[in-house]
Amino acid sequence: MDERLKENELFQTAHIMILICYTIFATILIGESLLLGWETWALVLIVAGIVSGWIIHIRARIPEYARLWIYSLLMMATFFFYGIHPTSAYDLATVMCAVIILYSMTGVKKLILLCQITYLVTFAYDIAGMISSGFVFTSLEVTRSLLHIAMIIMVGWVARVIIDRWGRVLNRVGRELRELKEGTEQLNDFLANVSHEIRTPVNAVMGFTEVSMEMEKDERILGNMHSVMEAGRRINDQISDILDYSEIYRGSLAENCEDYMLSSVIYDVSAALMPLMHSSCELIIDVDPKCPAVLNSDSLKLKKILHHLLENSLKYTKEGGIYAHLYTVDTDYGVNLCIEVEDTGIGMEAQEAEKSTGGFYQGDSSRSRQGSGLGLGLAIVNGFTAAMGGFMKITSHIGEGTKVVLSLPQQVTDEKSCMLIPEKEVLNLGAFVRFSKFKSPDVREYYRRLMSNAVTGMEITIHRVESPEELKRLCDSISLSHLLVGVEEYEENRDFLESLANKTIVVIAAGEDFTVAGTSLCARIPKPISTFSIVEILNMKPGFHGEADIRMVTENVRVLVVDDETMNLSVARGIFERYKMQVDTALSGYEAIERAGNREYDIIFMDHMMPGMDGVETVKRIRAVRGEKAGCPAIVALTANAVSTAREMFLKEGFDGFLSKPIELHELEHILKRVLPEDKLRYEPADRAEQAGTAGTKEAVKTTDGEGPEKSEGYRDVGIDRDRGLFYCQNDKELYDSVLMQYAKDHKEKAERLETAFAAGDMRNYEIYVHALKSTSKMIGAGKLSETAEKLENMASQGEQLPESTHREMMDRYRLISETVLKEINPAGTDDGGHPLKEELLGTEGDDDVVFEFDAENSDGDL
Repeated sequence: MDERLKENELFQTAHIMILICYTIFATILIGESLLLGWETWALVLIVAGIVSGWIIHIRARIPEYARLWIYSLLMMATFFFYGIHPTSAYDLATVMCAVIILYSMTGVKKLILLCQITYLVTFAYDIAGMISSGFVFTSLEVTRSLLHIAMIIMVGWVARVIIDRWGRVLNRVGRELRELKEGTEQLNDFLANVSHEIRTPVNAVMGFTEVSMEMEKDERILGNMHSVMEAGRRINDQISDILDYSEIYRGSLAENCEDYMLSSVIYDVSAALMPLMHSSCELIIDVDPKCPAVLNSDSLKLKKILHHLLENSLKYTKEGGIYAHLYTVDTDYGVNLCIEVEDTGIGMEAQEAEKSTGGFYQGDSSRSRQGSGLGLGLAIVNGFTAAMGGFMKITSHIGEGTKVVLSLPQQVTDEKSCMLIPEKEVLNLGAFVRFSKFKSPDVREYYRRLMSNAVTGMEITIHRVESPEELKRLCDSISLSHLLVGVEEYEENRDFLESLANKTIVVIAAGEDFTVAGTSLCARIPKPISTFSIVEILNMKPGFHGEADIRMVTENVRVLVVDDETMNLSVARGIFERYKMQVDTALSGYEAIERAGNREYDIIFMDHMMPGMDGVETVKRIRAVRGEKAGCPAIVALTANAVSTAREMFLKEGFDGFLSKPIELHELEHILKRVLPEDKLRYEPADRAEQAGTAGTKEAVKTTDGEGPEKSEGYRDVGIDRDRGLFYCQNDKELYDSVLMQYAKDHKEKAERLETAFAAGDMRNYEIYVHALKSTSKMIGAGKLSETAEKLENMASQGEQLPESTHREMMDRYRLISETVLKEINPAGTDDGGHPLKEELLGTEGDDDVVFEFDAENSDGDL
């Protein structure tokens, strides 16, 4: 049998076709036998043959080719039983012709020969029986018998010819398919190699252009350089698309699963899409606040899926809007992350939607087409979705827009909400946005959905008004803590909103073409608007636009910013250079390792989710490389805000801290104060244009105003030197109080670890735990306790017997200090919600807003 026939789909189903036909033939034969009174013992064998055949098929332990022969032998035996009866002699040829035609579908010429031999044997048996019974053959019977034999021979010959012709056709088609596949693979290899070769000079052009832009002062030349940078980014994106599509086509996609935060993905995608947005199209990203805080999947593919979907919608939606809705559905394995993207664009026909997922297709593929790109977006989305075990559905109509629905399986690492809003009960959010200014009713509906889902999911209240009169009445009736306004609304009511900003945080949602005046007290939040944007607004602290008259300067501080999104690097560079830092950037973990190995840096800001090598692995390798040199710089994770477990996760992975994206200046300054030496920081007068951005610095450089005699006395009685603790915390009272609260919160767990290790005589772990206690106690100013812990640490490291009295003295003092801290921080013993604070901080209740985490097993105890 030709191997090509074995690979043919028809052959692969031939054995089941033979079995079904055999079952039908045998069943009819059983009925005829009962009617004509034929041998009953043979019927038992026929039934046994049917049952055996189906058992063999169901268990499928025998190869298909062998099963085909088994079914054929059973059928031939049944045919012989049918044919040995005189009444069937001249019916055999018709039945066998049908059987031979059936067997021609198998492509096995030996089975055709088996059918012919079975017929000839059976017919010869009938002729012999007829002769022995005295039957006289007339010329009619003789010619009739010869005709039947000739018919079987002819049908068998035709079946063999069909099989031979069929085999040649399959061989030719197979050869052509192999050549086509080889040609396609060669083309893909060529595209991949060309893409790699092009990427290197393009990166060089972009790098030198960026360096030149920093030195160039001529606005006209700067504009040209900016165009070069944009063209370079576009080529880079297209190269990445070609490489992704090539991997999808080859089936060589690898799924790199890791823990990630949905907020970080949304921010990165939003930042990349900002240059593509235009004023006539609104982009709204609605994320269900009930989505888990930390998921586990291939975050890089998810980011590209979202980017391609939204970029494709922006390309074909000239007016109206785009609405992206992300939510999760609980499953046994975790959740399904559902993504729905709908737009008011030009739409497409059903055939176009089907073709768009095949690659290199655009709705208008003529030379005069309006859209740019390679036409790979939806093909990559479809390929990535399939690789992640999900599915995609496209619904579109010409002139009515397109809707794409995705479902992606995800594992859940942290079930908490992906959005954190502390003290939400004291927040009052207003929204001064006229929906009537949007011509498209769909856009108005998109914004209504966003606000409705935010209200429901975050359990907050949003007061929306359409006119300045309604806003004034609202402000007279309630005290707004935050107010979101549109650009048109701000420009038409600038004076009123600026006066309102003295007591309310006013935030303008605007595109890149709008900037807030230097004298303005209002803040700006960039479009596209998302649910995380609302969270960011609500997390802005009152007074952020205060009257600070000084600003922080970190002159001569060398900083490396690592992020795979060039937009993020540009934003970070602009912010850090305001502090007079010397800024270098890297687009990947590999590049960061190379730069960190060749140059000294004071601080590194590291993105978490990057292709090839993520931030966690990059940090480990940088520390490994720098460990052989003069120390390692502080490494701070760049991640998104509004996630309760971010700080804890990154500290455990070896980062020195984390900074939320988008970068808030007061958070940045908080990080800089904590990780940089004091001699790297200085302050200078700030002009009015910088005050809105540097508010919060003023409080950071203030000394303590005094805690009152009772509080200071309470700390002093248990051995806490607040001045020393504040010194270690850069005189940041808020930071110091946070450290104290975390110190007390960790007491129960740390004390249990110490007691367990002490009771078991586990010197190694005891040394680790007591070392952490030594460092943390010193950090809060508990010098006496730190000295006792250091004494026990040294004894444990030497393997000496630990005196129980010293251990008990340390534990008692540890407990007393923790209880005192709780009492001094909150004498009422409850939090804002009325829950017992003492038990909560000692570990009985969870606290989502983790400020610091000390890992005794993987850390030296430092912050």
